[in-house]
Amino acid sequence: MSLRVAGRCAGAFFLLAFVAYGSGSALAGQLAGSALVVLNSVMVAAIGVLVFRALRRPHPGAAWTYLVARGVEAFLLTAGIVLLDSVGADAADIAYQAAMLSLGLGSLPFCLALHRQRWVPRPLAIWGFAGYALLATGAVAELTGASVGVVPAIPGGLFEVVFGVLLLVRGFAPATTGQPATPAGPPGAGAGADGDLRVSRAALAAGLGLLSMAVLAGLAIFGVVDRLVSTDAVETTTRLLSNQRALVLAVVALFAVAGLDVLVAWALRAFFADTHRAVALLSAWCRTAYAVVFAVAITHLIAAAGLLRGGAATDRISPRVYARITEFEDIWSLGLTIFGVHLMLVGWLAWRSSTVPRWVAVLVAVAGAGYLADSVGALVSAGYAIEVAAVTFAGEVVLMVWLLVFAARSPHRRRSTPDGDHARQVQLA
Repeated sequence: MSLRVAGRCAGAFFLLAFVAYGSGSALAGQLAGSALVVLNSVMVAAIGVLVFRALRRPHPGAAWTYLVARGVEAFLLTAGIVLLDSVGADAADIAYQAAMLSLGLGSLPFCLALHRQRWVPRPLAIWGFAGYALLATGAVAELTGASVGVVPAIPGGLFEVVFGVLLLVRGFAPATTGQPATPAGPPGAGAGADGDLRVSRAALAAGLGLLSMAVLAGLAIFGVVDRLVSTDAVETTTRLLSNQRALVLAVVALFAVAGLDVLVAWALRAFFADTHRAVALLSAWCRTAYAVVFAVAITHLIAAAGLLRGGAATDRISPRVYARITEFEDIWSLGLTIFGVHLMLVGWLAWRSSTVPRWVAVLVAVAGAGYLADSVGALVSAGYAIEVAAVTFAGEVVLMVWLLVFAARSPHRRRSTPDGDHARQVQLA
């Protein structure tokens, strides 16, 4: 598919998604409305895929960020419809605002890439960047309890309409004729340097992703969920009622972790691609599948937050809130089985790699075995209380540190010359 055709398809989806979501929202609570919102989510995900294919060579970072952000947005919009029927409007609103936050933040590097590729005039790229930044700001305000209405979403929404029409006219093409959208280097030049830089940047992306995940997950799980949830349903609900904002922010942080899981999965795939391509691909899909299961688990926290926001009496909602918290933990535990398989595959790849030390490979594989042992143990016995992963997780930390050190020490992280820029672009796909 050419850039022009891909761009025109994306433009059609931009415009049709507006119609589908607007009509679906107007028919909320009806089967037709739910179907239209789901259709909107499919088109949102398709936009992410089309943009990813167009940008992954010249701007891989922006391409991957936009793809994952659009995927998270599509998932949350669909989850909002499910939550609207099963929990109520408060939970659906949390899911919607989290989706808009994902769209807003994920579209910022996309707008910068649009300008650099000259696919839109500079004023339009600036308009899009400002509109998405305002959309993200409004979503944060709504999630933290401040009512700002739809005004912050208007500039970004108008940008998508104008951008969609522009894409329908010319697809992904430079706004200025006579200038290539992507600089090209001489065929075959710098192949070795390109491979080394790909590995180095993949290591950096994976290391930074793991570091960010550790911070966000630590704040959300240990700082909020574990601190507020007890073995008593009423006590748990009372604590959460007094910390509703913290719970909502924890949900947002955990969805960011799920998105980072996908980015780390494919960064590790790029890093180990030369070791064993098939196993590296399998490991990436395992972690991606885990991220989806984890996202499903997090929707139960959204449901709990929606119930708390509804304002019902504590004794009335405490059983439902506690049940949702329990479902989050159970589904997450099930997903960690897949995550354990992913880590064991990464450990095998690291063992086979000529770059990673054997002791790092062993620790990563042991970490994966620890997650598998805990998940399988919990499934086999309801009284399973051993937490092997609480010790073996150190292998993940070791891998994170090693990747960051490897990227920092790589001689190929020096600034490339203008003639070699194209040959040295990173490809994570």
